[in-house]
Amino acid sequence: MFIGSQSTSTLMDIFRIGMVEVIRACGLPAEVRFNTENASILAKGSDMTNRIDQMRIFFEPKPGITQEILEQALAATRINGRVKLDQEQNIAKITLPPFEWRHLTMLNAIDTLVEHFCVRSLRSLTWELEVVSYVDSHFNINVLIEEMKRQKASDLHLRAGNRPYLRVDNDLIPMADQPVLTAEDMRKLVLQLGGPQEMRMLETERETSFQYHAAGIGYLRCSGYMKQGAMALAIRLIPEAPLPFKALNIPDVVASVCNKHRGLFLVCGITGSGKSTTLAAMIDYINETRHCHIITIEDPIEYVYTDKKSIISQRQVGRDTHSFANALRGALREDPDVILVGEMRDTETIRAGLSAAETGHLVFSTLHTTTAVDTINRMISYFPQAERDLIRQEIAYTLQGVVCQRLLKRIGGGRIPAVEILLGGKPIVRDAILEGDLDKLYGIIEVDSDMRSFDQYAVELYQKGLVTKEEAISACSNEEGFQRIISGIKSSEGRKILK
Repeated sequence: MFIGSQSTSTLMDIFRIGMVEVIRACGLPAEVRFNTENASILAKGSDMTNRIDQMRIFFEPKPGITQEILEQALAATRINGRVKLDQEQNIAKITLPPFEWRHLTMLNAIDTLVEHFCVRSLRSLTWELEVVSYVDSHFNINVLIEEMKRQKASDLHLRAGNRPYLRVDNDLIPMADQPVLTAEDMRKLVLQLGGPQEMRMLETERETSFQYHAAGIGYLRCSGYMKQGAMALAIRLIPEAPLPFKALNIPDVVASVCNKHRGLFLVCGITGSGKSTTLAAMIDYINETRHCHIITIEDPIEYVYTDKKSIISQRQVGRDTHSFANALRGALREDPDVILVGEMRDTETIRAGLSAAETGHLVFSTLHTTTAVDTINRMISYFPQAERDLIRQEIAYTLQGVVCQRLLKRIGGGRIPAVEILLGGKPIVRDAILEGDLDKLYGIIEVDSDMRSFDQYAVELYQKGLVTKEEAISACSNEEGFQRIISGIKSSEGRKILK
C-alpha cells in the first residue's frame, strides 16, 4: 500500500493517515512499517486502535551530525525518548515512549527534529506501508457459523478491515461482539474452510467458490475474492436437507411440474431470491416420489441429496466437469430422467438445455431475470437474429413453466416468497411464443387460474396478513396494479383474452 504526503504533512500526519488506511483495508496490525527515501517508521502495539506501545523513527542524518547534537535536540523537545546514531551505517534512530492516539499531536516536535537533521526533506514524498504482523484475533469459523444459525442468517460476510456481518431478513447486521478481521485472520479462515487447494486458487485466480460442511448445521457455499489485496469471503448457509414445499409457501401448481417427464422448467429471480431452495425442494420431491436417475450440474454444489426412490449424481463444474454445456451434452449419454443445470449463463448451455428437454428429459435450471416474460425474452436474445425463430419454436414446445421469485419480509420475522408463475404446454401460451407476441403473456398470466402475476400474488400475501401493504407493493410491477387487483379489475389485455 502506498500513500503520498503533501508539503505540509508532518510525520505524525503520515502515521495517522497511513494507520487508518491499513486498518480499513487489512485489519489491525501488531507491527507496521512506513518506508520512504532516507527514512522509515516502525510501530508496534497489541491494540493500535488505542495505543502505540513502541514507535521508532529511522532517518539518514546530514553530514557532520553527532550523537551529542541529536541528544541535545531530543532533550529540547521535552519528550522522554532515546536517540542513537549508528555512524557505520549512517542511520539515526529515535525511540519514542508509549502513547495514546489522543497524544499524537504532542509528538510534532519530533517531526521538527527529524526534518531539521535529515539529509533531505521528508515533505511531499511517497510512503510504502508494510504490515509486518497482525494481531491474532483467534477467529474460529465454526463459532461464527453457529452464531449464523442461531440468528437465522442467510449469509455471512468476512472481510479484512471490518467486523463479520450477517444478513438477517435481507438486512446486513454487524457482529458487534466480534473484533475486526485482519488479512492474516482471513488467510486462516480460508484455510479452515477450503484448505491449501482453495487458498492457491484464490491467490492465483483472485476468486473461487467451494463448499464446506458444518456437521449438524448445514452446508456453506463459500465465495472467496480479493479486496484491496486482502482476502474476503461471502458465505451462504444451506440446510443439510432441502426444505419441503409446504415450508416454502409456494403454490402446489409448481410442485405438479415435478410429475412431468419431459420439458424445461425455469426458476428465476435476482441473487438471493431463493431460486436454489425452490429447485432443491423440487428435486427432493422427485427423489421421494419417483424412480429416476437425477443428474445435477452445479457451480458449486449447494444442497447435498441422499438417494431415496431415485438415484442422484451431483457434478461440480471445475471439479467433475469443465463446463455446464459439456456436462449437459455428456448427461444425455448417462441415462438421466431429470437434469438440473445450476445456471443457464451462455448460448451453448441454453442450446444444450433445450436439446435435452426436446429429447425427452425433464430439465430444471435458473436465470437471473426479474419476470417470467423477461425470462423468455432473455433466452431468445442470447442467439443471433437468424436463429431466433428456431429457438422461439423450441421454447414454445418444450417450456413447462417459469417461476420468478422475490423474497419479502414476513410479519413477525423471516421472509416469504412472492412468485410469478407462467405455465407452458397450453396452446394459448405456445402460440404467443411462436408468434413472438410475448406481451400477450402478461394478460394470459392474469386470467389463468393456475398462473399468477407478481401483482396478484402480492395481493394474496397482503390479504392473508403475511406481509405489510408496503412490502406487498414493493413486489408489484407498480402500485396502480396492486390497487387495481384489490378492486377486482382485470387489465385491458386480460379483458381481451376473456372475450
